[in-house]
Amino acid sequence: MKVAVTGAAGRVGRAVLNELKNAADYTVWSLDRVLPAEEMAERRLFVDLSNAGSVYAALAGADAVIHLGAYPSLAHHPAEHVFVNNTAACANVAAACKALGIRRVVYASSVTIYGLGWQARNGRITTLPVDESLGPHPENAYALSKWVGEEIFELASREFGLQVASLRPSLVIGPDEWATRGQPRDANGANGLWGHVDSRDVALAARLALEHLDELGPGNHPFNVNAAIVHATRPASALIPEFLPELAPLAHSLSGLATVYGIEKARRLLGYEPRHSWQTAISTSLH
Repeated sequence: MKVAVTGAAGRVGRAVLNELKNAADYTVWSLDRVLPAEEMAERRLFVDLSNAGSVYAALAGADAVIHLGAYPSLAHHPAEHVFVNNTAACANVAAACKALGIRRVVYASSVTIYGLGWQARNGRITTLPVDESLGPHPENAYALSKWVGEEIFELASREFGLQVASLRPSLVIGPDEWATRGQPRDANGANGLWGHVDSRDVALAARLALEHLDELGPGNHPFNVNAAIVHATRPASALIPEFLPELAPLAHSLSGLATVYGIEKARRLLGYEPRHSWQTAISTSLH
């Protein structure tokens, strides 16, 4: 299968190239404004995802797309620019897939579409762990761009039967970032329900989603992507009463360090089982 990976030079993109390179039966294309190492992809293209012609040309001949390309936050660009860039990229990928007969897309959405902290404090979360049935409440232009991206692909599924898995990863940490941004956040992780995930596990979820798209069928199929434990040294049942008291009546359903941002759907439908967490990172650093 020829798989075009947009945003291939990014934190998750590099992990996806590695994941597919080490799996059987994939020919991997890298699409980005930066080229990865030559050995990481059979085809490496400079692509501006906001330019429709560039996207059409780059995707011609591909069997599937893993669409990761986007501005990852509001840190370095105006909010309006982030929104326009990210949604235009999704629209161009969807249109190119329609024109070229590509039926399979794995899309990197985001945990931020939920606005988890706001939902927790305003009585919108009624069960724990949180699953994909929770409605969206994006609170900034980046989060909104990710939600609109899902809606673009949902529309494409209705228009021409596109099969889409939208991955909603929590705080993504690269394997080289655990010392700088991967330390447990007992006091500061409440807004994201103490979620975190290694970029290699996001890549695993992307590959598994690609392999299960035919079973999932047409439509946009969202999946939370997270580590198996909270990004904290204390159990969620202790953290929630202190930092999110509104959820305290639900905390009894969580045991030990079990995650609050649920991944049961990905486990059940994709066979996803995260391999990394802050605990494994610490264990690795000690050996």
